[in-house]
Amino acid sequence: MGFLVSSAIGGLLAVAGVASWTRSYKWALVALILWFLLCGLFFGQIAKRRLLRLNGLLNDCKIEEYVEAYDKVENHVHGKEGHRMAKMNKAKGLIALGAVDEALLDLAEVEIPEKHRMREMNLIAILNIIYFNACMEKGDLDRAIKALAVCKYMASDNLYREPFKSNLIELCKRADARIDLFNGEFDGLEERYWEILRNSSTMLDKVTHHYRLAEIAEHFGNEEDRKEHLEFVVENGGTTIYRYYAQLALKGEKIPDQAIYNAPVDDSGK
Repeated sequence: MGFLVSSAIGGLLAVAGVASWTRSYKWALVALILWFLLCGLFFGQIAKRRLLRLNGLLNDCKIEEYVEAYDKVENHVHGKEGHRMAKMNKAKGLIALGAVDEALLDLAEVEIPEKHRMREMNLIAILNIIYFNACMEKGDLDRAIKALAVCKYMASDNLYREPFKSNLIELCKRADARIDLFNGEFDGLEERYWEILRNSSTMLDKVTHHYRLAEIAEHFGNEEDRKEHLEFVVENGGTTIYRYYAQLALKGEKIPDQAIYNAPVDDSGK
């Protein structure tokens, strides 16, 4: 809205000023085009800074702040595309908080019209990866596998360009590892998760995969490794559900079968 108002008012002033000064509509039109370009660059930089701030919240595992921020974005953004991206990004945060049912409701509202599906293939892939993660947290393996199948099919399509194709292939590898862990197929899984961890760039990813490595270490009876992974999660997990799980595990308490929203994270013994 700010872009439209500023562009409209500034554009009128620019046209009027230049037309009065040069008495030429040609230069007035040039001034109008330049004004719109400058407005686009200015507001584009503002939007970029806001996005970096939101990504910073996710990277620092400040998930509650991240979700609240996207709530505000969703309420103020205009256009279906903006709403889709807001809901998808908010769903990522909700999954990390343990609010999986709420995340699935948001994802169910993300609609991509049939006529736009070729144009928005990247969006479809991202949507299915997020949906996969939500289904795995719910323990719904069948739906998770169906969502992953869409991503694998798209990753094999030559229409994708780098670096998105490589990123999607990496996400599919992580999903396969998650399925094997869920099914109790541990052969070679620790090495795969260490590779995944090395390729992780955000703290949320690192926290998540350290928690998975703790599960694997527990299976093999490596208590020292398990404790180190869990302590990393507690130290860096912020408001994620994984930090809550790690605290329970370190205390020897039972881990819930499914994610819990607003889990009572205990900071007294951090």
